[in-house]
Amino acid sequence: MKASAWTTVLFAGLLLTGAPRADAAMARMCDITGNGTISSFDAIYVLQFVAGMRDLTPDQQLLADASGNGVVTTFDATRILQASTGQVMPGSHCGQFIQLP
Repeated sequence: MKASAWTTVLFAGLLLTGAPRADAAMARMCDITGNGTISSFDAIYVLQFVAGMRDLTPDQQLLADASGNGVVTTFDATRILQASTGQVMPGSHCGQFIQLP
């Protein structure tokens, strides 16, 4: 993906704009597994994280926050599961590309 002069980053529900870092990686919101698609596996990862059965990296936690409220909950897993079937709900950030911090 070609970087522009300015980049918009979604972080904890806030949209931040700034110059891109040379080493920054782009990622798709709600693609927790990093396989390029949003699937039920991503929702399962979130449910396991919420239940304390799986650790997520800080980047994965950022991608898992589908609601953008700064907290990963079962609500985010629901939004991810809906997105995996093609139903991106209002207020969901699933599918948006972001620059990881």
